[in-house]
Amino acid sequence: MYNGKILFILALLLVVPLLYSAEDPTKSQTYTYYDNLNKYLKDQGSAFVAGTDAYVADVGVPVRTVPSVFSAVVNIAKDGECGDSWATYGPDFIIGAWLRPAMYASIMIVMGLILLYMLAQLLQSQPLVSTVKEEAFQTMMTFVRVLFLVGIIAAGNQWYGLSTANSVNDAIYSNSKNVVIIDAAMAFSRLMIVDMVDNYSMLTLYNTILHTIYSSTLWIGITWRSMYQFNLGAIMKPLVDLVGLALQFLGLAISEWMLHLITLCLIKKWVWGLLIPLGMFLRALPPTRGAGEALFALSFALAVIYPIMFLVDYEAHKLMSYHLADAKNAIGGFLSKSGILGVAGVLLIVLMVTGGVFVQFFIAGALSIAFELVRNSVYYVVLMSLLLPFFNIFITLTAAKEIAKFFSVDVNFLSFMKII
Repeated sequence: MYNGKILFILALLLVVPLLYSAEDPTKSQTYTYYDNLNKYLKDQGSAFVAGTDAYVADVGVPVRTVPSVFSAVVNIAKDGECGDSWATYGPDFIIGAWLRPAMYASIMIVMGLILLYMLAQLLQSQPLVSTVKEEAFQTMMTFVRVLFLVGIIAAGNQWYGLSTANSVNDAIYSNSKNVVIIDAAMAFSRLMIVDMVDNYSMLTLYNTILHTIYSSTLWIGITWRSMYQFNLGAIMKPLVDLVGLALQFLGLAISEWMLHLITLCLIKKWVWGLLIPLGMFLRALPPTRGAGEALFALSFALAVIYPIMFLVDYEAHKLMSYHLADAKNAIGGFLSKSGILGVAGVLLIVLMVTGGVFVQFFIAGALSIAFELVRNSVYYVVLMSLLLPFFNIFITLTAAKEIAKFFSVDVNFLSFMKII
């Protein structure tokens, strides 16, 4: 009886290598699902970061497709949804189409002053004439503020173009669609979403494998009648809890960067489409002039300071990302070497059943992969989603407060930090 069981185990040990030799040596020793998942994430992620159509291998050319992985944010990130690009010149007008709302507001304010001046002359009211002259001067100062903001944006975009002209292989700077700073900031937000989704996907796959081992009952003994059963739940519980916690916080980090992307989209679409014209109208009226100044200061900070801070974050990310582990290669190597998803899984099960000494080698490999994936999650959650965004918002609101103070308006924008 015992000889039969021993022969059965030896047969398995001999059959498994034969099965390996029968497979195509050029293929990875993992499931095809894993390879297809990596390719899908890579293709869809690259298209999402670049802001272009996804590439479909069966067709051979870029086609119109919505990356389903990023369907929650892709609609607000495609061309035209976030307004016209903040370029200095437009194709069908002397200045860019993004400045047209401000121009319409300027025309309406000037027409209102003209009508008011005509009324003052008709009524022969000298105080009203003086008021019109004072408001004309304030309107001129409003135009100066708008032109100054346009000049700062144009200078910043010119600096961005010169600084990134030689960045040929850069995922963001080499993209012809990112011609201005705010477009590059939105591309960086998409890049962070893609990187975090990749790590989240690999961590979820690893968590599935980990829970399979965690909940499995192992048997060890000499005979089938007198065997001891045990499981690795008590040993692996801290590791399982750590991976689960990393998944939760990484999911929150992905949501946060989606919010960053939406915020940049709203800034690009509504700063010149709503905030600047509204600030011009508020500043044209004496009772609301202070509110107009505060709105101008906030618009300046959102249009200039906030996008530049994302470029600073991107430069910091490029320097620190070299120390991160490649989640796809780490999981792929673990699956291939352990064979848990391949033919070697049969051998692994036999070794776990017949000798507990082999379990520790498997757990050691799983533990090292877990630490690499968790380290990536800590980087994306703590540094890229907590510290750097905090500094971005703090510097932006501080700049808005100082700009408003320069125009003799005391507004405490930092109160928004308590809400955030």
